[in-house]
Amino acid sequence: MFEFTLTLSLDRIALLFVFNVAILGLAAILASVRYLEIYTFKPKIPYYPTLLIFIASMLLIPLVHDWLSFLFLWETMTLASYFLIIYDWPEESAKKAGWKYFATMHLLDTSPLMLAITIYYAFHGTFNFGPITAYKDVIVPLFLLGFVAKAGLFPLHFWLPDAHPAAPSPVSALLSGAMVELGLYGTIRVLESVGWSVSGWIVYALWIMAVLSMLAAILSYAIQDDVKRLFAWSTIDNIGWMYLLILAGLLGVTGVEKAVGYYVVSHGLAKAAAFISTGAMLYAFGTKNLNRVRGMINSDQLTAGLLIASIFALEGVPPFNLFLSKLDVIRTLLTVSPALAYFTAIEWVIAFILFLRVIHAYIIGDGRPEPKRKLAGSIAIAVILLLLLSMVSQFVCQYLWVRW
Repeated sequence: MFEFTLTLSLDRIALLFVFNVAILGLAAILASVRYLEIYTFKPKIPYYPTLLIFIASMLLIPLVHDWLSFLFLWETMTLASYFLIIYDWPEESAKKAGWKYFATMHLLDTSPLMLAITIYYAFHGTFNFGPITAYKDVIVPLFLLGFVAKAGLFPLHFWLPDAHPAAPSPVSALLSGAMVELGLYGTIRVLESVGWSVSGWIVYALWIMAVLSMLAAILSYAIQDDVKRLFAWSTIDNIGWMYLLILAGLLGVTGVEKAVGYYVVSHGLAKAAAFISTGAMLYAFGTKNLNRVRGMINSDQLTAGLLIASIFALEGVPPFNLFLSKLDVIRTLLTVSPALAYFTAIEWVIAFILFLRVIHAYIIGDGRPEPKRKLAGSIAIAVILLLLLSMVSQFVCQYLWVRW
């Protein structure tokens, strides 16, 4: 008979992840109210119950402190997200993306986690969170494999550019702004259990994977005409940034948990605004192909304005707080690897230039596409609220961190 104690508690790092999921969940529900009008078929999947299960599982994951409950909620989250990814079932691309996601998650995410938790229990006699003392060199790599697969870190990112665009836009906001970040949460919990001390090859592997994630995104930005795939690649880029903070912690920098939490919230709000603004584009123009909406600002200033503001938030342009989070990454990296800090700063500039190209070539370029319908107020309000929060998120996070 195995033993574990189901305990729900909230520490400071868990609080930031819960806050991120809660805000994005509310925004996704609000945006969904009118967004679902674009679907003309009779859905096979109950949208709102599945969405609520997805949100609830993500809210509970940071609250549990035993690996058995964690794994149950993790699989619940994965299953609910799979059904939401294939919601647009008449589209063959959605079916293929869902299958790739589901197969990848169970092969490279759930299976390593199950094996790690089994070994952990076998040699520690409990499922409760605690120091990993036995078989550390086996358990830790298995945990990290599962978590970086969920986060979409290169080369385990291949499912993400298909799965996130296939889902309804409010769900894409949760996938990219909340779910993949829980891979970071799991990574932090495992590293805390070993005192932020792992084998040298793990440090080296995370360094390579993070840098290649950023490079892969940069090389992909310029060839995207599907706006949702563009933002999906941005998720892979930003996951690289966040894992560089993790790397700094492994190299001796203290307090990276707080920096990661701040980055997660700043990125989550900006990414959710970006994906819901793509939902606004889909709702108003009936397409996510940027070539078909060239010059959209000439026919729908509100939708175009929301998309432009979301891009600025996502690329860390002041006054949006991802600017402060990205600066913090560069400042932190300067203390452990100036060369890596310079690379990160240059990558940031190149990414911003490529996104400016998108704005000039498509959103404010020549043309006047005809809107199919007027943008729904609930979708616009969801984006505006996320953008407003993304301007003050750093200060909210700081308040929560100090007061908790």
